[in-house]
Amino acid sequence: MDIISEINKSISLRLDSIVYTDKPKTWKVNDLLTINWKGILPDPPKNTSKQTKKELAYLEKITNNLSYEDKNLISLVDKDPIDLYKPIFNKIGQPVPTEELEKVWKISKSVILNLKHKFNRPRPKQLAEALNFNVEVIETKTHHTPAYPSGHTAYAALGAYLFADMYPNHSSDFFKMINLAGLARCLQGVHYPSDNEASMVISGAIWQDIRYKLFPNLQLHRSR
Repeated sequence: MDIISEINKSISLRLDSIVYTDKPKTWKVNDLLTINWKGILPDPPKNTSKQTKKELAYLEKITNNLSYEDKNLISLVDKDPIDLYKPIFNKIGQPVPTEELEKVWKISKSVILNLKHKFNRPRPKQLAEALNFNVEVIETKTHHTPAYPSGHTAYAALGAYLFADMYPNHSSDFFKMINLAGLARCLQGVHYPSDNEASMVISGAIWQDIRYKLFPNLQLHRSR
């Protein structure tokens, strides 16, 4: 192997070793969860993979040209993704089931945090400069954990699953909000698209595991 190849290999190894934190943590998971949540998600793309570079190029494009609507979406989701659902519930004429969602999130949050620290994926900003991408980040207090999976998108996804079971006639409207939550986190420059995809997968698995354990009468009270 020539000297240039050796240098490139050394650089790739160094970049692939970048993680979000050198102090990963663990959280106790509620006994109500019985799925093998540790084995559901694949590893995120490597830092120097084509996929990661493609995602950083996408983030560079969308974060450097934010519209007024983009900034409003970012602010809304950053503050509380459940606000995405308020217009739908206004249309239905029902209050947002915040208490029910909080029950779901209380059980799910520890799994999301454990997975974040298991995979320890660096945020886009940590890789962008090293890989020659210009990703603009709107700094807030909500992106100070590893990137994969996205907590905001997981929260929005769990809301969509819950609300769709409660009001199935509006399920398509609810599930559209997951994509908006994920888009907001990308526009903010704090998540890769694959973080959002992982959140949808793990949220679906969690919901299927706990839905009737947590809400045994859910089927009986579904609105028609």
